[in-house]
Amino acid sequence: MKRINTRFSLLFLFITLTFWNCETDFSLNGEYTVTPVVFGLLDQRDTTHIIKITKAFLGDGDNLVYAQNPDSNYFKQLDAQVIEHINGSPTGRTWQLKDSIIPNKDTDGIFYAPEQKVYVFYESDLDENAEYELIIDINEGQHQAKGITSLIWGVDIPNSIKLSGYTVFFNKPNPLSNEDYLRWNFDVFEGYGVGKYEHGLEIEWIEYYTDGTNQTYSHRGNFSSEEQADPSKPSTHRAVFDGIGFFQWVNSVVPEDDQVERRVMTNLTLRISAAHVDFNTYLQVSKPVTNIGQVKPTFSNIEGGIGLFSSRHIYTTSNLQLSKASRRELCQGQYTISKKFCSNYSTDFREPWYCP
Repeated sequence: MKRINTRFSLLFLFITLTFWNCETDFSLNGEYTVTPVVFGLLDQRDTTHIIKITKAFLGDGDNLVYAQNPDSNYFKQLDAQVIEHINGSPTGRTWQLKDSIIPNKDTDGIFYAPEQKVYVFYESDLDENAEYELIIDINEGQHQAKGITSLIWGVDIPNSIKLSGYTVFFNKPNPLSNEDYLRWNFDVFEGYGVGKYEHGLEIEWIEYYTDGTNQTYSHRGNFSSEEQADPSKPSTHRAVFDGIGFFQWVNSVVPEDDQVERRVMTNLTLRISAAHVDFNTYLQVSKPVTNIGQVKPTFSNIEGGIGLFSSRHIYTTSNLQLSKASRRELCQGQYTISKKFCSNYSTDFREPWYCP
């Protein structure tokens, strides 16, 4: 019996080792399927339209290593074009996409950087009444992907705000409490095809340094947002900019610098950003999962691939002015006094915070 048990044990050990040795020849990955990953947003105000097209990669190694290799993310042969349609029929206008290199991708991400390949076409006259179809041909007809989007149109703001020199009041003179800060609000006339709006500002300023040099900077920030109830039936909603929030924002984006002698704000721009309903859906499902069930939905409008081909519209109006009380608050107020702002408005020449 002892001999039989020994032989059985040796046989079991041989089978076990053989199984372990063969196991390394198996792959947990299935057969690779060509899958384009697309992201592109059209805006009729742009003249350069950028679409990113990469491929989903599959391998038995470390995916983080694959992500750092551009060859793992690009197709060897790709042909793409955008075709204009009105009422379902081609208008005859088409644009062939050309590959281009963007050199300034953030190097802190998972994917390769700082250079990345994108595909572009140039057009300053996209028709807001048209639809635009993206058709991608991969490896000379081996695989095709496509997507289609409409453009956003009809977004508008009151004419008074468009006037050069429109004045924004963010506070009462010499605010002593939070109640002395004001809210700037106005109606936004909604557009067709919109899912969500973001209401933002962009400030531009010049820094003058102690060595006699100067440098211009700008920064953008969003202050409120609103979803459109029905993309096919535009209405109106209120854009709200909180005064105290404005000065706190300036404090957070303008750095402290001992080499700065003074700063002058040179421009204030209103930015109303509208996301197409498909783009908004894509943003919503891309948020991190926070529910207990951890069920994460997916969204793509790319046939034959994954990702998004959609549109957005950014409405801007520049040369807004701060009221005199708000200019004083920027220069001497509790949130921004350390930023060394001064005013070059000629009407402020008698004020201690004036600088020619």
